Amino acid sequence: MKRSLVVLLVFSCAVAFSQKKTKTGTDPWVGTFKLDVAKSKISGQPPQEETVSVASATRDSIKYTIGGKDAQGNSYTMNYDGKVGTASPQMMEGKEIAQITYQMPSSHQFTSQGRGTDGSTSTGAITLSKDKKTITVQEHNKDPQGAERDQTMVYVRQ
Repeated sequence: MKRSLVVLLVFSCAVAFSQKKTKTGTDPWVGTFKLDVAKSKISGQPPQEETVSVASATRDSIKYTIGGKDAQGNSYTMNYDGKVGTASPQMMEGKEIAQITYQMPSSHQFTSQGRGTDGSTSTGAITLSKDKKTITVQEHNKDPQGAERDQTMVYVRQ
């Protein structure tokens, strides 16, 4: 559950970066991004694979789906569809696992605050690279017992 919250928050943040429009009017963040485990510093066992598909990400709302396989090879799917500035549910296999709120302090940065249904909490800062090909998520997590950990995840456009 803790790993799922972390993964969800990370991908949620990645989706949230879909804010700035290009000159053609196409949102450069809508698309598919894959976790680069080699460039990431993940606490605990990293997933075998993880991909986020961003359907939309604007200053008003965010919608994405995350799919992957955990370290044991079990498949998972997470979804988020919410409004910026408002806590919205993150779902995993049809069940709410967290409430996440996104803010956009700049066109190349998003922040997130989340609370898992298990009592865990998370804060994150997501940075979009200048070439718009990489999203870096820095996250601070606290489990229900109070143990804290930091991690950095890097996602690359596919």
